[in-house]
Amino acid sequence: MKQYILSLNCGSSSLKFNLFERLEHNFLSSHLSGIVEEVGNKEKSLLKYDVEGSKQKKNIPVGSHHEALLLLFRELERNNISMNSICGVGHRVVHGGEKYTNSVLIDDRVIQTIHDLIPLAPLHNAPNLTGVEEAIKLLPGIPHVAVFDTAFHGTIPEYAYRYAIPGCWYRDYGVRRYGFHGTSHLYVAKRAAKLLGIPYHQFNGVTVHLGNGCSITKIREGKSVDTSMGFTPLEGLVMGTRSGDIDPALISHVADRLVEDKGLSMAEAYQSVMQALNKESGLKALTGVSMMQDIRRKAMDGDAEADMALAIFTYRAAKYIGEYWAGLQEVHAIVFTAGIGENEGHVRARILSHLENLSFKIKEENWMRKQEMEVAVTSRPGEKPVSVLVIPTDEEIVIAYDTLFIGHLKQGLPDVYPFEISSSPGV
Repeated sequence: MKQYILSLNCGSSSLKFNLFERLEHNFLSSHLSGIVEEVGNKEKSLLKYDVEGSKQKKNIPVGSHHEALLLLFRELERNNISMNSICGVGHRVVHGGEKYTNSVLIDDRVIQTIHDLIPLAPLHNAPNLTGVEEAIKLLPGIPHVAVFDTAFHGTIPEYAYRYAIPGCWYRDYGVRRYGFHGTSHLYVAKRAAKLLGIPYHQFNGVTVHLGNGCSITKIREGKSVDTSMGFTPLEGLVMGTRSGDIDPALISHVADRLVEDKGLSMAEAYQSVMQALNKESGLKALTGVSMMQDIRRKAMDGDAEADMALAIFTYRAAKYIGEYWAGLQEVHAIVFTAGIGENEGHVRARILSHLENLSFKIKEENWMRKQEMEVAVTSRPGEKPVSVLVIPTDEEIVIAYDTLFIGHLKQGLPDVYPFEISSSPGV
């Protein structure tokens, strides 16, 4: 009988899934993937999935994540996939705090810890935990594994993760840099090392995850040693709807003005400011839209507002890349990934143009989309060229392999992931 690993990502109103078939030598291949959207909104809930190239789309009332999972399992059965053939379920969990710096087999203690960490990530850990608990109810006899977004950044040294704040805030409230998108940064860093023929434990680079959420990570000898997102995903780069780095004093300034001008209570004003910084800022605040492809088209057509938004976005990214580059003795690659990083050659080129001292030579491949490729190299005389790569991210394959090895095979994390092995000799 065929064996499958199921990867789940349970959001506040969605359920993303990817079912991987286990092949020879423990290779995994995606068999069926999709999403249940608008969970809890029965009038708009929608199931979309792709199975072996065939796309399916169904409007089905889904009132809860329990119902979403039942719907998924019915569709699997409809596609001749028995529940008995699923040998492990991997769950994306955003926050593992200082407790979890690797993926772990889920038990009652792990569930309690994820619950205890909800105050650090209330918008993410709570729905993630719902997905875990509901999936365990429906598939109780198989291993479930938690894969944490923060885990890869567990190697960041204290001097890089501590804020210069009262010590009790750190000790009692856990206020420190955690970083996010760790599974994505891990995947593309390992792929980059393989493509360049460098043992991963020797790889130094800067990984640049640019999507609706954006983060950049500094990697030394295969380990994350700094990252742009901080205590929450709000810190760092300009993003789709998030402000990124700001002077924290502006929060009280704007809240005071809202109290004075709008008659809000201080609590209402504070909530309004935080909502705006997370949901109404970033590219959306600068242009009215958060989709980079729309902003890029407008900028190329001469729209000054869109062009300025691009300048702000790309300059902030270049600042972090330059900072991290300067702190590494040797850099093997800059790696772009995620929706913008994989698809927007114009944005990549503008980011690199801000790094004048590195003298990047842009290649024709830069204007291609969503494939592993080298898009630029440094061209400083007398120095070894450094690659700029595009590597499409695959967080779900990391979740699936961690689940296979930790949960089903009970071997612990793999020393070398199968996706680090390339059939081609390199870039």
